[in-house]
Amino acid sequence: MADIGTLSSLGIGSGVLNYDIIDKLKNADKDAMVKPLENKLDLLKKRESALSQFITIGSTVKTDILDLADGTLFAKVTANVSGGSINVEAEDGVEPQSFNINVTQLAENDVFQSNGFASTDSIVNNSGGDVTLAIGTGGIETTFTLKAGATLNDLKEAINNADTGVTASIIDTGVGSNPYKLVLKADETGEDNYIQFNYSEIDDLGFNATNYSSAVYSSESDSVNNSGSDQTFKITVNGTDYSMTVADGTTVSDFIDALNSGNLKDGDGNSLKINASYNNDTGAINFDVQAIGNIVISDENLTTNFNDNTDFNNSNRLQKAEDAVFTYNGVEIHRPSNKIEDLIKGVTVNLKTTGESSVSITSNVDDMVEAIKKFVADYNAMISNLQSLTAYDKESGNVGLFQGDSDFTMLGAKFSNDLFSVVMSNKKTSRDLNGNEYTMNTIFTAADVGFSMDKTGMISFDEEKFRSAYKKDADLTNRLFGNMFTRLKVDFESNITGDNSNLNLLDQEIKKEEDRYKDRIDAMNKYLETKYEIMAKQFAAYDEMINKLNAQSQTITMAIEQAINAKK
Repeated sequence: MADIGTLSSLGIGSGVLNYDIIDKLKNADKDAMVKPLENKLDLLKKRESALSQFITIGSTVKTDILDLADGTLFAKVTANVSGGSINVEAEDGVEPQSFNINVTQLAENDVFQSNGFASTDSIVNNSGGDVTLAIGTGGIETTFTLKAGATLNDLKEAINNADTGVTASIIDTGVGSNPYKLVLKADETGEDNYIQFNYSEIDDLGFNATNYSSAVYSSESDSVNNSGSDQTFKITVNGTDYSMTVADGTTVSDFIDALNSGNLKDGDGNSLKINASYNNDTGAINFDVQAIGNIVISDENLTTNFNDNTDFNNSNRLQKAEDAVFTYNGVEIHRPSNKIEDLIKGVTVNLKTTGESSVSITSNVDDMVEAIKKFVADYNAMISNLQSLTAYDKESGNVGLFQGDSDFTMLGAKFSNDLFSVVMSNKKTSRDLNGNEYTMNTIFTAADVGFSMDKTGMISFDEEKFRSAYKKDADLTNRLFGNMFTRLKVDFESNITGDNSNLNLLDQEIKKEEDRYKDRIDAMNKYLETKYEIMAKQFAAYDEMINKLNAQSQTITMAIEQAINAKK
């Protein structure tokens, strides 16, 4: 680099070779050598920005296309319920339909309460040893062991730990000296899920509050068997038969003793605990059974006739296991649950209370219409932008940034072809004048569902025409949209939005070209800086020489002038 002190006085000697001259020369070179490169770079940046904006617009349209291509919108349904007896959930894709539900009975759980106990620590197993009990629902029982000396709370925990389909809890009623009651509730609703519990091996819990009563006798010496032969008395508890032989002439007193002595035995020799007695006031034999569930008494050919003389209402059964009963379009239906999932595929009906309700499952046509309108608006915005990028105005000379670029100029034709060249075959059955049935094929296109295109490439949508077509044939409309928009999706992916799409590859190439021009501009600027730095040094040397020559000239001139003056 030239000496700063020297360069700072550039032009002093010559009055001509100064920095103004260097700057003018440098700027002239920049105009000729750098400016064209910068102009090209500016153009590339404009093209990159415009391309990025177009891809963004295209991505918005692509999202609209995906919503319409996969059929999700066309599968969406809404379940409208009139009436408060039910609510309804319908999965997408369910066929639009209407139906009526009249609920006459809700499904219920079986619920029992025990007699009262003084505390939760009241002992219920006074047998002196461990016992095996069976509890369950719907004919399926689970056995569990209850330890000797077990309390009411121990029994509750044992039932819950056995996973029996029955949930046990203890409530404090706050009534009297025995406020604690064990409550059993079946986990599932339905009349088949009745609770079964044989607790005859432990103290009477009072679950079966039914008191079985016989026919009336005049005294305990009356006979319960006048058949002339031995007979069988049997009590079936939840499928297990307990029976004993009743000899001819057995008295009421002997019959009661046999019951209380455990003569009722199952096939394994286990006794059914019975507390029987003779009621002197009524003349009837009374007993209860320490079990709940399906209990059947068989006393044929005996005079006891328990079945016709017993009130089978169990006051300790708080709620009876019941099926739900309702009509579906007038047809009576029974189900074990209030959640009905097998009536209509894809539809769940939840019964809430008794009463009538009507249901209408409809397609979300409004959502479809709004989605199509959004697509049309976004598509037209994209086409407008595309036309601006590829425009050529002969009169004004305005040229779009991508005018003549095949990556752009072919897009409008591709997309319109995707929309309007799809033709679906629609078979229609009709009858001729003679009443003969025949099938004719008709075509179904974008125009039939409300689409049209003007000469500028902008599309429009006739909402009413679409609604009419969808109402007439929803499946055909859905298939047409699936075909049209699947083709659009593929073309958008390959031309605009995909990682390897034409426009993304073009964007990458533009960015690379920008980098190349930036490098060329940097190199040219460095070249000019070096060139004019050298020129400045050269000017400084020339200026110094001129300055010396000027000084020498002045000395010679002075010498001549002195010589001339001396001769005067």
